[in-house]
Parts: sequence; C-alpha cells; structure tokens
Amino acid sequence: MTKKSGWQLSGDGPDAYEKYIVPAYTGAWAKEIVNRACLGVGEKILDVACGTGLVARTASEKQNSSDLIYGIDVNEVMVKKAREIEANINWHHSDVTDMPFPDNKFDVIFCQQGLQYFPDSSLALKEMKRVLIENGRILLSVWRPIEYSPFYESLCKVLEKYINAKAASMLSGAFSFGDDKKLKTIFANAGFSSININIVVKQMSYSPFEEFVMGGIMATPFFKDIQQMQKSKREEMLLEIYKSNQDYIDDNGLVAPLESYIVNAKKQK
Repeated sequence: MTKKSGWQLSGDGPDAYEKYIVPAYTGAWAKEIVNRACLGVGEKILDVACGTGLVARTASEKQNSSDLIYGIDVNEVMVKKAREIEANINWHHSDVTDMPFPDNKFDVIFCQQGLQYFPDSSLALKEMKRVLIENGRILLSVWRPIEYSPFYESLCKVLEKYINAKAASMLSGAFSFGDDKKLKTIFANAGFSSININIVVKQMSYSPFEEFVMGGIMATPFFKDIQQMQKSKREEMLLEIYKSNQDYIDDNGLVAPLESYIVNAKKQK
C-alpha cells in the first residue's frame, strides 16, 4: 500500500488476516496469480503491496528459493508480520511510488488487490515499470465491481446501517477499480504493452460462518468501531449479516462467489 492508502491494519489485524482471510480466499487467489506467471528458474520477483507476504511466500514455494523474492508495503505492521512468518524473503517498508530499488531489477512483479488503494495509480505503475527488466512481466489483480461479490455487497450495506458511511465506503473502495477498459488505459499510459485482462471467478469459503464474520472483521480498519458497539446492537448487526447471506451458506459454512480482473502485461520499449 502507499502512505495514503485507505486500508491500513493495526494491532491484531495482520494475525486475523492470516487466520481468516487467507484460508477463506486470498490464499487461492495468490496461487492463481503466481501460477499465471509461469516463473522461470532464477527470476527475481517483487510483491508490491505485499501485506503479510502471501504472494511472495507463494512465489517462493514455486521457486524453491527465497533469496530472489522481495516484498514491499507501506504498512509497517504488515511488513513486520511478513518478516515474522518468513524471515528469508527480502522485505521492505516503503511507498510503492518511491521504491528503494534500482532500474531494471526484477523479472516479475506481482500486485494482488493493491492498485485500487494507491492514491496515484498511474505513478505507482510507472514506478513498477521502472524496476522491471525489459520484457519483464507484471501480474496484477483488482476486484470487479462489488455486485459480483455478494457477501461483501451485503456487508457494505450492513456497515452503512450499523456503523457509518465511512466504514461502508472504506469497504466498497476495495471494489472501486472494477473497470477493464480503465485498467487497460492506465497500463498503456504507464508504458506497458501486451496487456491482457481476464475475468476470474472463485469462491470464498469458510466454516463456521459466524467465526469468519467476526474474524474477518478483525482484519479491517473499522474493527474498533464494531468493538465499541453495544453488545445487543452488535449481535443485531451480526444477525442481519447472517440473514442477508442465506443464499451463500450451506451445512459447512460460507460459500460465496468472488470475481476479479487479473492483468498480465510486459515492459517493452
């Protein structure tokens, strides 16, 4: 993320992210984006907006090496967690628009669900292009519009009703870059070529549902607002979340679709 990112975790947020969000869906998305890169032996890899380092770790498993893997994020708490989980990867606490790397350093750059949070997405992409080698690849994912992710669409409505518009806006912001034409344009304007955009559909799943809701909320910037609610009001809110997702709850828990764009592009003169 960048210094002005609207999605910053603190406290136990990184632990909650790893415990609930990774197994529910981001782990599968990390494998998807890494598999699409068809990594070669000895390639240097950068995970931008790395958070707790999920994509970097996934790439490291593919490469059977961590020496050539780098991760960068502006959120120091997340970088600390990433380093705690895997100390051998090269972690950096820095802004994506001013990365501490020389030109033409990396063969592959990954960015999973980070672009929508950058205050200057064009500048961020140009900086990523700077540190890529010629013919280097970038693979980046952003959620499609929120209506393609029904669990989060319903959660957004509940947050606006029970917390405030700011919390709802913060969540909906994760889905604010769901326009493939806009994506292609900003990549082209940043100087990338061979731009290919795919719609990918996966499902989020977690059992039990109630544990995921509370655990997932811990991995958000508005967790404290929910913590401070009166118990009866919080229980009422959780019940409404449950009722609004009945179509996506089976005997094992939550099973709901998530749709994302995955962009694959190259740096070429």
